[in-house]
Amino acid sequence: MKKILLYSLLSLTLFAACKKEEVLVDGQRPEERITEAVTKYTNALTGSTTGWKAFLYPDGGGGYSFYLNFSKDNKVSMYADLDYDPAEESMESTYKVKALQNPTLAFDTYSYLHVLADPNPSTFGGTAGWGVYSDFEFTFDKISGDSIMLTGKLLKSKLILVKATQAEQKSYNEKGLLNSIVRQVNYLDANPNLYIQLDDSGTRIQTSFDYINKVFSLVWEENGEVQTTSTGFAFTLTGIVLKEPLVYKGKSISEFTWDAAKQVYFTTVNGTRIEIKTSVTPILPLHTILGIQYSTIVVPNGTTYPGWSTDFQTRRASAAASMLAGPYRLRLDKMAFKFNAIQKTMVVTVDIYQNTSRFVADFPYTYTKTTAGVFKFTAGTPTGNAALIIGDMVPLTTQRLNSNNFTIDYFTHPTTGALLGQFKSVENPGFTFTGALQ
Repeated sequence: MKKILLYSLLSLTLFAACKKEEVLVDGQRPEERITEAVTKYTNALTGSTTGWKAFLYPDGGGGYSFYLNFSKDNKVSMYADLDYDPAEESMESTYKVKALQNPTLAFDTYSYLHVLADPNPSTFGGTAGWGVYSDFEFTFDKISGDSIMLTGKLLKSKLILVKATQAEQKSYNEKGLLNSIVRQVNYLDANPNLYIQLDDSGTRIQTSFDYINKVFSLVWEENGEVQTTSTGFAFTLTGIVLKEPLVYKGKSISEFTWDAAKQVYFTTVNGTRIEIKTSVTPILPLHTILGIQYSTIVVPNGTTYPGWSTDFQTRRASAAASMLAGPYRLRLDKMAFKFNAIQKTMVVTVDIYQNTSRFVADFPYTYTKTTAGVFKFTAGTPTGNAALIIGDMVPLTTQRLNSNNFTIDYFTHPTTGALLGQFKSVENPGFTFTGALQ
């Protein structure tokens, strides 16, 4: 019995000694180290009296810029490039720097950052339940000079904070971000055919600013094949900044600046200023940039439209009449054909109305495409309200879109001169339809 007691006491003594060695690092307990780190990061956030420029890159892609100003009473005011209103109107919410396993910055009341993670797709798009796969709680990675790097706790979004200058703070508070976005969006809408030349070969590299999904792409043709490189981007007070540099034949681009005097974008490569140029005609065939520069072809509501063949008009009218005669008395409106070039998917979103109430019906497809630009669509399972109109849509879906091969090319509106996208059946060339490129 004495031996057992002796061994027990010895074990307890060794355990206590080990525990003491585990908890003391550089003479500090874990809770002391965490408290010190929390204080350090809190002081850093509130220490910038002119606030922070912030760049958030969600796991779902794209990029978003913010201006954040942290106060010592745990409030944060912000602007964001999510849309015109957030860029103009400051929103105040609350934040905490918490002592979890790692020091964590939590935006703990609803803010512009939460909009990106909103589970309701009607708020900002994205996926039901997830939004655009963004975070609003972040662990601190490091402080480097005037910057703080953080990573999202749940989805690993990247958040970078950079100290703003007094001039930048003044600009944000005087609608500088809004004015910058408006200038750039207006320019991009008016000049769809943009390109850049990065060497003496004469190669025109299509530059694509998808400001809806916040994706920037370089697209060019090499040895008969189309090459693409893309990354997320965010608007700034002076132009755009890329999530990571894009490289073309060893030449790296990380941002574009808007030259207000010359009304052009420019970047600097190896010390040389290079400007983006405009073309009156498309740089590359439409099929190569669907889902890159243009994500959607929107077919308007109507009985006829430039580029619509008689066969399409007849089939669309048949679908519309069938819906209207159905039990829900539905009215067929516009149809949006949305492409994702990376996932090789297309979703046909059909707007349907019951009296004045709007509903949407989604018909998902995957597709393959030849180098010549011939698409083969494979129908998936219609979702949501699409179940109500599957039979009505047969003349357009089952009898054409699901069974035919298609080319998709540019079509110029004969009256307005607008550039449209046109589907044309290979097997039934008399079946064509057009829509606005977005």
